[in-house]
Parts: sequence; structure tokens; C-alpha cells
Amino acid sequence: MAMIWLLTVLVPLFTVPSSTDSSTLNITFQRSLSLSRKILQDVRDLLIKYKHEKMGNPAFEDHNMILCTLPQTSLAYSYWVQMQDVERLMLNAKDLYIFWIHVDFKRIDELGDCQESVMSKSMEMVSLDLRDLIAHLSSQISALNSTSPEPSDLTLPNNILNPDYDWHSKLQGYIIFRDLETYLNKVVRDFTLLKTKYRE
Repeated sequence: MAMIWLLTVLVPLFTVPSSTDSSTLNITFQRSLSLSRKILQDVRDLLIKYKHEKMGNPAFEDHNMILCTLPQTSLAYSYWVQMQDVERLMLNAKDLYIFWIHVDFKRIDELGDCQESVMSKSMEMVSLDLRDLIAHLSSQISALNSTSPEPSDLTLPNNILNPDYDWHSKLQGYIIFRDLETYLNKVVRDFTLLKTKYRE
């Protein structure tokens, strides 16, 4: 596997002091919840558009295919309810970072040598919002843990970024947005729980 890209999450533009009280955390979790819901809806809309344009069928569904470089999209309920707040946030930050890289690669692939399309613009908006949400998570982890999370590094295998066939590339895009939609449902549940927990 060849090293193709190495990305590091930038220092968040939005920070929360480590001494943050519950009411302030409630506000930050509410903002993150709103952003998560927005991204989820945008990904749903993008997935419908992607299946129509790329797969030739807006009702296309296949849950047997996976990409080994994507995070696991489900957690056992017994494990989820026992997670610590920082653990929950750190898992989301790490996994959303991986999704962000995949989405941005698909955006670049969509652009190719052509002018910007409606599809690539939709991918760009999802990518930018994911980056903002990761910045929120990083700040919240620091506020709860008093320690900034280490930047994440990820390299992807060459055949993931440059599939041999156009159909394989289209399938990869479908899997990325399908799994991101599923994962974002969990993120929304996490922020709903945290917002409730830290309310005044």
C-alpha cells in the first residue's frame, strides 16, 4: 500500500476554556447538534443525487459492500450507553476525520479536469461542514479533558484513491456517503444526549 496523502486536522478556530461550566457546554453541544443535523440532511440529499446521477437509479441500495478504510458505523447499545463523555467525543472526532478525508478525495475526483459541478459543490459543502464539526469536537474534548487531542494522521491505499474501473469509483462514492449518513445518525444521538446531560 502506497502513501498517497497525509492530512492533519488544523487547530480549531473555535475554542472552549477547560474550565467551561455546564451551561456553556450545553450551548456548544446544541450548536454541534444543529450542525450535525444539517450535515446529515445534506448527506441524505447528496446520496439521493449521487445514486441518480452515478448509479443510474435513485433507489439503488446495497448494504453488503464495504470499504475497509471507513470506520465502523454501528455500536452495541450496551457499549454505547456506558461510554464516557470524552470517549464519545474522541471516537466521533477520529471517525469523522476519516470520513472527511474520503469525502474530500471524492470531491477532488469529481472535479477531475472539468469545471465545478452541482455534485462537486455539494461534496465541498459537506466537507467544509465536517471540518467545522471536527473543530467543535476538538474544543469540547479539550474543555472536558483539559488536554487537546493529538492530530490524526491517515494514509489510504493507492487502489482506494485510484480504482481500476470507473464503476468501482462510483461504488466507492456510494459506500462513503451511505456509511456517512448512518454514522451521522449516531453523532446526532450523541449530541442530543450530551446537550441534555449538560443543560442548566
